[in-house]
Amino acid sequence: MLCQPRKQSLAAFCLISLFLLPSSGQAASSVTTERIISLPTFSTSSKDAPASLSGEIQDSAGSGTSLNGDRLLSQEPEGAEGQIALPPSDHDSPVSPVSSAPTIPLPEIHYDITKAPKGVQRMHESLLSAAKSGDMAKMRQAIEMNEMPPILGYEEAGSDPLAALYGMSGDSEGSEILAIMSEILEAGYVIQNKGTPQELYLWPYFADYPLAQLTKSQRVELFRLITAGDYAEMQTLGHYIFYRLGIGPDGTWHYLTAGD
Repeated sequence: MLCQPRKQSLAAFCLISLFLLPSSGQAASSVTTERIISLPTFSTSSKDAPASLSGEIQDSAGSGTSLNGDRLLSQEPEGAEGQIALPPSDHDSPVSPVSSAPTIPLPEIHYDITKAPKGVQRMHESLLSAAKSGDMAKMRQAIEMNEMPPILGYEEAGSDPLAALYGMSGDSEGSEILAIMSEILEAGYVIQNKGTPQELYLWPYFADYPLAQLTKSQRVELFRLITAGDYAEMQTLGHYIFYRLGIGPDGTWHYLTAGD
């Protein structure tokens, strides 16, 4: 009689225990474990890469860096939603303008009179021979080779050429102007308007040559004709203003003048 209550108590205890005790699965889950989760390594070009890994990693400056280390474009500015930002192409890069002013070629200087036309050679020889002789009368022969008298100094063609030459000289014998003519004709020459009806053989070449471009040796040639004071004045004006002599390709002596 005394055991029955104990048996009933034990059965009740066992029944309660079945409800209170955790199952095997619950017991396993109640154990605290530490799991280390390592993400799989994917190539950025792999098709298996998850979308979350193939995206962009934003840095503090707002620009992105792809997984392969390439720098991405900065975030689009406000109000530019939906627009695709492209890197500037080479064609869009500003190009600094090249300020190169066109250079004018210098006139070609000639010294060999035998390269000139025959008519130019004959007139040049006649004038140079008369000038070196010191005899003004011999200059008439060269003048008469022209159909029309040349322009001499400030005198119009048609006046007495010898009188004009005497008037251009600082001495009564005309020696000064003859000396100037010989120095001019022994200098180099240039051809103006070559190949045109206005073609002209011009002495000295300084008359059609920029003074600023003269070399040291060319300045020595120039100083055979002018003084340092004359040169300073020419530098101020920017061009040669002393005597010049022009002969046409047919041998016509056109002028001997000075000034601009």
